[in-house]
Amino acid sequence: MSRKVGYGGYALAVLLVSIGIDGILFSTGYGEPLILVSLPLITLGFYTVFFSIHAADFEYYLIWGLVMCCIGFSLFLTLLTGNLPLNLSISLIIIVVVGVLVSRIGRR
Repeated sequence: MSRKVGYGGYALAVLLVSIGIDGILFSTGYGEPLILVSLPLITLGFYTVFFSIHAADFEYYLIWGLVMCCIGFSLFLTLLTGNLPLNLSISLIIIVVVGVLVSRIGRR
């Protein structure tokens, strides 16, 4: 008997593994808050984007995965750029452009 896999179970597993990695990083003295917050967002975002490939609500999961990835990368890249508002603004533009493209492709 084949069972369809839902989003929740594996999403929770991905989230717990990334929090575990955060715990390892923090316990070894690498406690940079931006990295610790961005890692779960990036991993869960990537999982959501990959899940969207097989999901009935393709656009919904793709956009939410993209939102999580963009916020996570914005936090992470703040260490390099030193400018969180700039990073978030670029992420917002990326999300809107991809959202418009996906909605246009989905209508065909």
